[in-house]
This record gives sequence, C-alpha cells and structure tokens, in this order.
Amino acid sequence: MKSVLNLRRLVMVLAILTGALGVGIGSANAKPSVVPWADKPVTPALLVSLQPKPLPATPPKTDAPPCTSSALQLEPAVGLQWMQNGGVAIRFRNTGKAACLLRGRPFVVATSPGHPSVVATKLGLAATGGEVADTPVGGTVSVDVSAPISCVSDPGGNEQGLPVYHGLVLVLPGGTERTVSGLKLSLPCGMAVTPFSMPKPTPTYAPYWLASLRPAIVLPSKVKAGATLVYEVTLRNPLSRPVSLSPCPAYIEHSSSDIKLEYQFNCSNVHAIAAHASVDFQMKMAIPDATPSGAMTVYWSVIGPNTIESRATVDVL
Repeated sequence: MKSVLNLRRLVMVLAILTGALGVGIGSANAKPSVVPWADKPVTPALLVSLQPKPLPATPPKTDAPPCTSSALQLEPAVGLQWMQNGGVAIRFRNTGKAACLLRGRPFVVATSPGHPSVVATKLGLAATGGEVADTPVGGTVSVDVSAPISCVSDPGGNEQGLPVYHGLVLVLPGGTERTVSGLKLSLPCGMAVTPFSMPKPTPTYAPYWLASLRPAIVLPSKVKAGATLVYEVTLRNPLSRPVSLSPCPAYIEHSSSDIKLEYQFNCSNVHAIAAHASVDFQMKMAIPDATPSGAMTVYWSVIGPNTIESRATVDVL
C-alpha cells in the first residue's frame, strides 16, 4: 500500500515540475517562436538576384541534312520590328519531307532600274535573337535584312532624293537565287544581312513555390505617430512539400499613409517552411511623426513575380 502511495506522490511531483518547466505533451503542435526582424533593407542588386532564373536551355539540334532549294518556299516579306529601321524579315518554309538545316547567310543585293545596286554588309547572329537550328517540316527559317533610317553619316535619316529599291536578290548557300519584290527601301544608311536563324524556344522556369504560401498579417490595435509599429506576419505552407526560402526572399510593406519600406526576411535560422506548417516573422515599420491620426491600412507582400499579399488596419494616435 505504501509503494502505491509513493508512486502516486511521485507522479504528482513530476506533473508539478512539468508545468513549472513548461514541458507539455504534444509539443509538436505548439506555435513556434517568432523569427525576429532583421534590419536588411533591399538593394537594387538584391532585387535582381531574387528574380527567377530560366532553366538551362537544351542545345538546338543541327544534325539535319542541308536544306535544298526545292524544299524552301519563299514567304511574303514582313517589316523588321527593329527601332529606327526600315528593313525586312524574309522567311523560308520547309516544304520538304524531313527536317533540314539552313546555315550561314545569303548574299543580298538591292536592285532598282537606273540605279546602282547596293550589296548588304554582314550582321551577327546576336542581332536576330535567334539560333542556328534544324528547321522542322512546315517550320520557317528567317533571315533579317537591316536598313537603318538613321546612322552616323546621316543622323537625321534624310531620304529625300534617294532612290527607292523595290527588290532584293538573295543568293542562298549552294548558289540558288531568290528574288523578293514589292519592297520600298530607300537605304539612307545602307543595309546589312544576318545569318539564317530559327526562333529560340520560350524560356522555361522551375516552379515558383513561394507563390503558394499564404500570408496573414497581425497588427496591434494602436500605434503612436513617431513610434515603430511592431507586428507579425505568418507564412503558411498549404502544400504537401516544403517551400524553400533560399535565396532568402524580400518583402514590401506600405500603408495608406504613404509609408513604403522594403526589407529582406531573416532567414539566418529558417531556410524552408515545412509542408502544412507555418512560420511567424516579426516585422517593423517606422511611423513618421507627421502621420495623420486615425485608421491606417498596412499592406504587406512578398516581392516576386506573383502577388502574395495580406493587409490589416491599425489606429494611429
């Protein structure tokens, strides 16, 4: 009987000690401590570094046989969408039965009856924004003929008295000639031709998991003008996978009273938010002395390509 009483007393003592020490059963569900605010203002360089980077592009295929002239259908020329340029983009469609490769640049001459011919100089591939690649069946390969309307020798782009060229003769690799007619090129600064190119594929990006987080801002009821508003933002992860905080993101806080601040999170000890978990971050906002009294709305959002925003209201005294 004594042993039973002693056992009961021991259990009671342990219970008292457990409460005093703050040790609780099921502490895994307890709210984690708040991550303290960090005085890390955002810089332009930081904003650039936080922009999502495209995934490495797959090298283009260039192993198809050379395109034959009979498989290339000349498409109508279109105006070149370059600033201060009256040139044209010329496209050839692959009407063959297999992919082919058109490499190099054509020899281009502008012609007009009664006027001297103008031979195009060479432009690099970078001017096109494209790449050398196989042209699939039904696809088009392009060559750009640049005709600047302003240059060092003619900064005003004066076209008065200049001949108008209505046609271009292109000599393709292999010696085949193609003629593009119906043009109106004055060529005050001459012309230049790029290599044949294919459009680059649209860049792809890794999933932006940060946009899945759900923020909730919690403000005190009051703050004095001239004081610092200290509040919390909870970031909840609704996903079944963790959300990385690397690189450490930044946030913007602004108010209906024209306060605007940008800071980086304190990620020194928090590098990710676990699946179905949340993290509380402390925030601070300096309230100027001249801030009008009354209700002030605070808007908070993560800086990034997607809007992750929360707002709340505080009374300014």
